[in-house]
Amino acid sequence: MSKPNKYAQACLDRLIPDLTGLTITGGAVDDTGEYWGFTAEGRQNRKTIKKVVFVLCDPEGNGPGFLDIQEG
Repeated sequence: MSKPNKYAQACLDRLIPDLTGLTITGGAVDDTGEYWGFTAEGRQNRKTIKKVVFVLCDPEGNGPGFLDIQEG
């Protein structure tokens, strides 16, 4: 596995703390039916956490690899 570029590393630095320890519990589709992803739940710092993660191209929707994580 190669070393991630600076953009990829910045994304990982944000994603890893948000998702570590959570379990994928199901699929998710937005209200328009266009965007898809998954739900994740678990405990972090003694709190029950629920997230909805949408798989997008990028924050603007026009490039490779971006996950949009929202509170569930």
